[in-house]
Amino acid sequence: QEKTRGDAGQITAALIAEAAEEGDPFSISLLREAASYLGNGLAMAVNLINPERIVLGGGVSKSGVVFWKTLQQTTEYFILPQMHADIRPAALGDDAPLWGAVAMAERMLS
Repeated sequence: QEKTRGDAGQITAALIAEAAEEGDPFSISLLREAASYLGNGLAMAVNLINPERIVLGGGVSKSGVVFWKTLQQTTEYFILPQMHADIRPAALGDDAPLWGAVAMAERMLS
């Protein structure tokens, strides 16, 4: 409440991640729940298509240690024993989709 001055419209994922890193129990709970849902979904994708690596960008890539640890644990729990989930944040951060589009356009034009 202090950071948003009681205005729920000011709550962002970044603010929740920051509060979780500071030890706020509610924020930690929110991040763990979100990471668990995403981890379960990623596990289903791994079981279906067995990708070599999963790269996540955008705001989720900045969600902090609590989020990433829970995401990795949940994904590993739900994948088949012979599978592996190499999940990493996008090295290019928020610009990753832009650079991906540039690379795709270059391939199409060559």
